[in-house]
Amino acid sequence: MRASAIPIVMLVTFVPAPVLSFNQDEFCSAITDIATRLNARKGKWLDRSTRYEGVVVDCEAKTLEVKRFLNADPDSMRAGWKTRKARAWDRDFCSDQLWRKAIDAGWTIIWTVTFRSEDQLSFMAECEEVATE
Repeated sequence: MRASAIPIVMLVTFVPAPVLSFNQDEFCSAITDIATRLNARKGKWLDRSTRYEGVVVDCEAKTLEVKRFLNADPDSMRAGWKTRKARAWDRDFCSDQLWRKAIDAGWTIIWTVTFRSEDQLSFMAECEEVATE
């Protein structure tokens, strides 16, 4: 597993499985706690080109944003990278039962990449096209 995937995997695996149905308050509390722990790693380089920039949780707005800095320019990325990253982001969050329930309950899960040129690109998990299990 690439080091750049670790914070996302941690988010997906550390949130406890729901007992019955989605509970907004419990979910918010759990991801806020996880974000606090993950933010202790803020500013750490995950690999030669990717720096972890933290997680922002806004329970009122029902948003969770994972931030990364990429020491590259958008034009230097391989063809099709945006599509591949968007699909991976959707797969990671939409295939997980709890995250899917949160998204269905109105939560927005965002991944924001800031390039060295200061350009930014954001990906939002969109589950309508992803089959759930």
